[in-house]
Amino acid sequence: MLTWTTLLSQVALCIVLILSLRHMGVSESELPAVEIFAVYAFSRLLTAIPITPGGVGVIDLGYIAGLTAFDSVEKAQIVAAVLIFRVLTYGIQIPLGAFTYVIWRR
Repeated sequence: MLTWTTLLSQVALCIVLILSLRHMGVSESELPAVEIFAVYAFSRLLTAIPITPGGVGVIDLGYIAGLTAFDSVEKAQIVAAVLIFRVLTYGIQIPLGAFTYVIWRR
């Protein structure tokens, strides 16, 4: 069950990345989902090297560098999509965790 839950979690995160790219105007013809998945998987491997807590910055650099390696895509759209992706998947958890911690301590 743990393996399937982890797999589902990673697939869901990749789908959020794909949707954020599509929302920012990066089309399937410019950057196919298979290439996005490859960059996502490689960037997740970068987090195995503990340079910063939670891979902050390192994984963002991996996403942006990997996705902008394809020259036919507007780089500003990719950077904006990665920032939206990180806010949705990482930034929301921190204030929510702080809020629940305060409730738990009371």
